[in-house]
Amino acid sequence: MKDRYDSKKTGITVRRIRVRASDISYTIRPSFVMPYMTGKTDESENALFLRKFSTPFRALSHVFGKYPMYWQRIEQSVGRNSIVGTTVRNSENMPENISADEKHSGRKGEKVYVATTVASECILGVSVAADAGQDSLEKSYGKFRKEARNVCPDYEPETILTDGWQATRNALKNLFPSATLILCFLHVFIGIRNRAKKKFGDIFREVADRLWNCCKAESKISFVQRVGRLHEWTEKHAVPPVISEKIGKLRTNTGSFGCAYDFPGAHRTSNMLDRLMQRMDHHLFSTQSFTVLRIPRNPVYAVGHLSPISHRPIRIL
Repeated sequence: MKDRYDSKKTGITVRRIRVRASDISYTIRPSFVMPYMTGKTDESENALFLRKFSTPFRALSHVFGKYPMYWQRIEQSVGRNSIVGTTVRNSENMPENISADEKHSGRKGEKVYVATTVASECILGVSVAADAGQDSLEKSYGKFRKEARNVCPDYEPETILTDGWQATRNALKNLFPSATLILCFLHVFIGIRNRAKKKFGDIFREVADRLWNCCKAESKISFVQRVGRLHEWTEKHAVPPVISEKIGKLRTNTGSFGCAYDFPGAHRTSNMLDRLMQRMDHHLFSTQSFTVLRIPRNPVYAVGHLSPISHRPIRIL
């Protein structure tokens, strides 16, 4: 034991311990007190639950008392905790199959990329990358690896689902060398839909049916055969280049798509990831990407502040 003192905010006795091996001191607080001694958990639970649905801070102040900035600070202090550590309590529950992608966003007028890692319908990693380069993404995804290995020191996922962005794949491969990277089949469909649906409606619908028929294959051999037949069909018919080029890339990278069959439970599409990202996007849209930093005589605002933990679903694995 190092020392003890009474918190001026709550009046609760707080103790500190010192680890002799590292000479580092840690503060010990009761579990019924919020981080940084900002309040009690029972008094803050309902208000933070409503923040999942982007309830304005002024509305929380009207219902639960205090003032709007108090609830904003409560939310921000929660965001400093380890996302993995507060979600996965036992190391044996660490997910074997994860998905990763970047959400395009903005911060202070500049474009940024929110590197997001998800599994089991939960957001497990969120970090803002300044650019979409390999070094920046590796640093951002590295925060998830650091938090995950605090829970499980030798953690390595079996599979990681990604899109075709090479910088993302290189960054994740450097962080998790033994993991198998799987390409997202949904991104192939989205790439064709965005370029061909309006201009080539009839052809697009025919290709879409054949494309999803490939995805429904029950084995890797069947998947490869169906993709091959789809590629042959595009060559025989008058299929626009915006479609045939995508099908050609699908056939070239069949191995990166088909390896998902080797791992039961591996993700093949990013549907789960996209659903969770939509909640992040809704949160930023509801606040108009503005956060009050301070309130002097002339209020000053900053654009694009992101709190990574406030809009994740709370679920204990």
